[in-house]
Amino acid sequence: MKSKIQKVFVIILSLALLIVSSAGCNKNVSTLSNSNTISATTSAISNIPSSTTTNTSSISTTSDISTSTSSLPPEPYHPPHYNPYDDFDNANEPNMYKAAPKDAVHILMWRDWHKTEQNLINQYENLTGVKIKTTVTTEAEYKTKLISMINENDAPDIVTFQSSDFPGIITKSLQSLNNYYFRLNSNCWNKAYMDAYKINDLYFGVAMPSSWLCESGNYVTYYSPTFLKKCGVKETPYELYKKNNWNWETQNEIIRKVNENGSLGLFLQSYDSYMLSAGEDFVTYNGKQFTNKLGKVKENNHIAKAWTEVAKLQKNKCIAKGDLDLVIKGKVGLFTATSYGLYNESGWFTNDFAKNLEAVPVAGPKGGTAYTPTKAICWGVPKKAKNTKGAAYFLRYFLDVSNYNQSSTFHTKQFETIFKTITSASTKKTVAYGSGVSNYIYKGNYSKICDDLVAADLANISYVLNSRARTVTESITRANKDISRIKK
Repeated sequence: MKSKIQKVFVIILSLALLIVSSAGCNKNVSTLSNSNTISATTSAISNIPSSTTTNTSSISTTSDISTSTSSLPPEPYHPPHYNPYDDFDNANEPNMYKAAPKDAVHILMWRDWHKTEQNLINQYENLTGVKIKTTVTTEAEYKTKLISMINENDAPDIVTFQSSDFPGIITKSLQSLNNYYFRLNSNCWNKAYMDAYKINDLYFGVAMPSSWLCESGNYVTYYSPTFLKKCGVKETPYELYKKNNWNWETQNEIIRKVNENGSLGLFLQSYDSYMLSAGEDFVTYNGKQFTNKLGKVKENNHIAKAWTEVAKLQKNKCIAKGDLDLVIKGKVGLFTATSYGLYNESGWFTNDFAKNLEAVPVAGPKGGTAYTPTKAICWGVPKKAKNTKGAAYFLRYFLDVSNYNQSSTFHTKQFETIFKTITSASTKKTVAYGSGVSNYIYKGNYSKICDDLVAADLANISYVLNSRARTVTESITRANKDISRIKK
């Protein structure tokens, strides 16, 4: 009997030791594993939000995207004090691109690549062994081509967009960016541009400072110093700018001088550049919804003053809007358009023509702040994209100006100086939201309103602005409704 009791005791003791030993092993594994992975996995299984702040927990999707948080890869283990953004912040991090997936990256582009862009693609392919595939379409057909590719389950991995595409391209075709892949808090990104297209705290595009691929939507004013001098202009726009005396008033003096000489004073790529240079637009956007600024405009508001300036110049036959022919023929005094013309691969100007030009930031109201109008270009990932991670690594390389000699891409040193000025973080910019939201229901609404304002009697500018409020409101209502569906 005694021996049986001893045997039972030994068995019980052995089981107890086994349980304790097993618990100790599990504890050790938990200590060595990344706690972020555990909390994220637990959240995915139990549907209870994790209490820890991790990259994975901030990954988000819209209601239109099928990918869920639980299907995303777990965070790998990193040693203590590891900064997950170090590899993206440092462009020369030797191991960064080793982590890029080897699957091909597919890009939808609205034009053929320029020489510098193609060289960057070639460099990336050689660096990583990743194949970059490009589908080229036209600018006019870009959005419809993207939608058809998504519907046919042949979505590209990367697309580009600007303010005239917002919010349409995002609400219809893009997915929110995966923070785990894009390291959205990295110092490398241009957060000002990315914030411009944020919806309900979700990012849909990335940009980098100074990149042609992101900054060519900023406006400048071009001119020929020689031509202006022949027209009797004593100080060029750049000379006035350096004296802090470049504004609508001094610009109008130059326009008048050129017109008196029998040429066109000012050529505009878009009539809204005056309004935008005053920091105004038809709408405002706060990251969650659009608000209409029309309906209560008074004559002394900057928005009314800006359109009065344009209408006045139109009445005096001092301005025109259209293609580059008149500029290239040397029959225009000032030409306000995007900074794309500063780029010697854009095809706007030949080098021989451009070397005789100068550029200056767009003039603003006298006594007020001059804003640089911008279309703020970003790059995003469409719905149904097959290689989101590959897109993140490619864009990190492709948009980085440290990967090529940017100085060699300007027509002149003076152009480079102006580009650096308008793209600096200290330069105030107006993102041109009005076009994208005004055209949200019917294409052409925005240009129709602008044309009406230019043709209006000078005494009726504020009336015309307010009378168009309903048209803009209808588009805003639809846009805000679609935006409200995009949630974490």
